[in-house]
Amino acid sequence: MAVADATDALAAMPKPAGPHPGEPRLARRAVVSGVARNCARHLPRVLENLALLGGLYAEVCFVFAVSDTTDGTHRLLSNWLAAGREGRVLDLGDLEAEIPIRSARIARARNACLEEIRRSRWAAYDHLIVADLDDVLEGDLDLAACAQAARWLDASAGRAGVFANAAPRYYDVWALRHDTWCPGDCWHPIWHRPHGHSFEAAKIREVFSRQIAIPPGLPPIAVRSAFGGLGLYRMTFALGASYRGVDGQGRSVSEHVALNLAIGAAGGQLHIFPSLIVQAPPEHLYDARAFGLRWRLAMLRRRLVEARTPPWRAWSAGPGVRPS
Repeated sequence: MAVADATDALAAMPKPAGPHPGEPRLARRAVVSGVARNCARHLPRVLENLALLGGLYAEVCFVFAVSDTTDGTHRLLSNWLAAGREGRVLDLGDLEAEIPIRSARIARARNACLEEIRRSRWAAYDHLIVADLDDVLEGDLDLAACAQAARWLDASAGRAGVFANAAPRYYDVWALRHDTWCPGDCWHPIWHRPHGHSFEAAKIREVFSRQIAIPPGLPPIAVRSAFGGLGLYRMTFALGASYRGVDGQGRSVSEHVALNLAIGAAGGQLHIFPSLIVQAPPEHLYDARAFGLRWRLAMLRRRLVEARTPPWRAWSAGPGVRPS
């Protein structure tokens, strides 16, 4: 989508309104935060979803950070806010020369959003909603599930964050930390695999085999870290932590892990909320066309095992975590 087309689409969007018909407004205030680089073609649909999500709250504002963009993303976000919405777009300029590791740049941008919130009256708001501004949120968003997730988050003082599931499969295993499902960084064993071990085998083992289909009717799944394109945090927990995009060895890591582990260390409980569903980006999922016959057969065997014995059966349910 060209910038002019995206601008026209944004201009045609409805102005800020109340909650979606039939969905009562939450007696809470929220900040919606996102970072962007060249997301213009996705923004009309994404911002429409964020406006609907924000409409669930009694008060909402938006904090975006933009860097290294060449497609008019900053202008589109600024124009959208100018149409009667409260918030700010942070222009971080060109970071790539200073910070060559992509995950570290994203961490810088997300931390800039946190810092903007900390020094504003928005720090007293109840929830921080962290959203990706790309194709993850271009699909239809179930507002009833969003409201249910927010209410479930507030139902117990120890609950610090809930994260989206995805269709057709949970995809974001890089940000995921779960003692059984994904205990460590999925990409480090791929990047540092022993000589003679194939990339295909490593990626199937470390990434694709962990991208499982999670039924939306399951209770929330306790994790040490997750994201998946959309997360709702209690503001107090989020502002007590920060993002980091490299580990102690200088390796790229998902920026969400450091924030989430810090929240966990502070006593916060984190869960994937299965009925809160976003659209899994196809480029992050297994595509049989990218693999030879040997690997297609290997993946087919894994999928058949998953269908027969879904891995979530062993660890998804637990006392006191069913949505209410």
